[in-house]
Amino acid sequence: MMRFLVLILCFIFAKSTLTAQVSIGSVLTDTSAILDLYATDKGLLVPRLTMAQRDLIFNPAKGLMIYNIDSDEIQINRGTSILPLWTGFQGSSSGNVQSITATGDLSTSSITFEAIDSLEITPPAGTYLVLFNGQFGLLESVPISTAQGVIDLNAAYDELMAFPSTAPHGPVLGNEETILPGVYDMPAAASIAGNLYLDGGGDTTSLFIFRAGGAFTTGAGTTVTLVNGARARNIYWIAEGALSLAANTIMKGTLISHNAAISAAASSNLEGRMFSTTGAITFGPGTAYVPSGDSYVDLGVLSTFVMFTNSGAVSNTEPSIITGDVGTNLGAITGFDSLNGNIYGPGAAPNPVNNTLVSFSVYVDDVMVPFSSRTTDINTSVISVQALATVASGASVNIRWHVDTGGVTLGNRILTLIKAN
Repeated sequence: MMRFLVLILCFIFAKSTLTAQVSIGSVLTDTSAILDLYATDKGLLVPRLTMAQRDLIFNPAKGLMIYNIDSDEIQINRGTSILPLWTGFQGSSSGNVQSITATGDLSTSSITFEAIDSLEITPPAGTYLVLFNGQFGLLESVPISTAQGVIDLNAAYDELMAFPSTAPHGPVLGNEETILPGVYDMPAAASIAGNLYLDGGGDTTSLFIFRAGGAFTTGAGTTVTLVNGARARNIYWIAEGALSLAANTIMKGTLISHNAAISAAASSNLEGRMFSTTGAITFGPGTAYVPSGDSYVDLGVLSTFVMFTNSGAVSNTEPSIITGDVGTNLGAITGFDSLNGNIYGPGAAPNPVNNTLVSFSVYVDDVMVPFSSRTTDINTSVISVQALATVASGASVNIRWHVDTGGVTLGNRILTLIKAN
């Protein structure tokens, strides 16, 4: 029986070699086809490969076809073996073109990039042409009063102190310690040594409050690392005394010194804010910038400030990279020659809106797509951004924006993704 089957197969293939045509499932063969498949209850299953497996194909022939399981589509190579170019095609509901249109005014005064609400697409893995356009205008300017800053800082301090304690803690944090969200009280002076990890447990709104009954310090080279969704905007360090960061400290969160000075030594890196209810602020040389997004606690007019004191001098040592506003209600401000922000001395100072610049960029998750940023002045009412972005499975494409000063509004807006491969 086996020999008979082998003879039949040999005859079929011998015949196909002679006629250059093969018919499977059908008596008749279309004269234009070398291979004619016929079925009413089955289909043709091509090789199924991930994108990584596809890219390992050696010298893929022009016209080679596979099914890409990462992007859920049939793909054909229409390049050369030296430079493969895979083109995909799907059904009418494939999502080769995906788009979001939104209306209703949004506004921002953020001086660091923040995501535009409701303007995010999570496409299948692949490379996409990203197109964004929107209409924007000037947000009505509201003068910033340093006297109001005093009120808002005191209110923020009172709110943070009113949170009930969730756990006591010893005077020393760090030394490879991992801490979960909560309110931690240290009755006297406190410090951080070595590495400290703040674990948000997957929640980007998780709240961390650390309250020291005395001074608060960090050791040289201290590093605070955020994991699992923890965000600097939701972290607060409060000292009932002087608060100081030693050299080479990497710090996350808002620092509030109650009735004392606050300082950061050379090469400190702060994603957060430095506030004092009564005391001088000294910084640098180093890096400091306001966290993106809204603070868990309402900071009022201080939301754009990286440094502010109710009463005292504010000084910086160059060269420093500082992004955010700087102000004092009573004292001198010196040394901020390269500040990316505004300086507010005692009294009231309106936002300088005439030269407001607004920037838009394409992000894949939390990473800016190279060369996608576009900046224009407020005299232009329409923004258009284009970029080519490679997106991994499960990643999201969104648009983020910021201003250099003042505030802007965004009206009609559209985000479109077009599959490129």
